[in-house]
Amino acid sequence: MTAGSVIVQISWGDTSLVLTSFISLLVAVILSFTIAARAIRSYRTTRNRGIALLALGIVLLSGIPVIVNIILSTVTTMPWWVVAMTIDLIRLAGLLIILVTIYDS
Repeated sequence: MTAGSVIVQISWGDTSLVLTSFISLLVAVILSFTIAARAIRSYRTTRNRGIALLALGIVLLSGIPVIVNIILSTVTTMPWWVVAMTIDLIRLAGLLIILVTIYDS
């Protein structure tokens, strides 16, 4: 008796779908850092601490998690749940900074 072999094929989907997903992530990171750069320029002229913290919160919410996700998923051998938990904690920190900034003003 021989066991049959099972062929598993992993498909990433249509090339245009993958390309669209990658481009949208790239645009999100670029917009996040663009908003942060404008906020930092505004902070330099007004010295309003809230603007700087808001910029940090936005970057932690949308820019950094994408970059960290790509790095941890491709460079390390961490389990998927550790990567997901790390990303969620970064986003939570961003949300908390934004929330404290809003209520501290």
